[in-house]
Amino acid sequence: MGWNNLLFYRWIAFNLVGAALLLVFSAQGLVAPVFQSDSSRLTYVIAALFIYGMVLCGYRVLKTSREINAVKEGGRGKLRDFIELSAHSDRESVKEAFEIKLLARIAFVKYIATSLVTLGLLGTVIGFILVLTQVPANAVGDSSQVGKLVAVLTNGMGVALYTTLVGAVTNLWLNANYTMLRTGVINLIAAILESAEPEAAA
Repeated sequence: MGWNNLLFYRWIAFNLVGAALLLVFSAQGLVAPVFQSDSSRLTYVIAALFIYGMVLCGYRVLKTSREINAVKEGGRGKLRDFIELSAHSDRESVKEAFEIKLLARIAFVKYIATSLVTLGLLGTVIGFILVLTQVPANAVGDSSQVGKLVAVLTNGMGVALYTTLVGAVTNLWLNANYTMLRTGVINLIAAILESAEPEAAA
């Protein structure tokens, strides 16, 4: 890989830092309780969806990085048709069409990132439902029911707070990756247009 693969290297570096921070928090015992306190298991669903989104994003980052390399090195490959079209047609219209096409293929990453925070908020609702449906009607004012009431409240609030936390953190993380990927796609479009300049001039 040449130096033009800076997009992919940046993506790797950013996520290595994120993974290192996660390991530090895990070593401090701050990660396991988040999953153990969620009786709904929604945090596992959020984590699985996040991992899937990261794999998909990584694949797109690598592919975009290689396409930037190919354009800058003159080996246009699958992008040859677009380069020739932009050299002999209305460049602005072609640019807009190709930008829509390239951004559409990474839109699913953004959708997953949005879904993560939505699932977190869903966990909040589920947590409050657990509290409201499991609190015994005779628990209020009955000192013998205090222990059961506290257990129900702890369980429900654990689901509500931890799913929201996991959804928000994974959303921020994946959104940062999407922003990096989108920047790469914009750079790819710019590289394609630059490579078409000599042909347009000719």
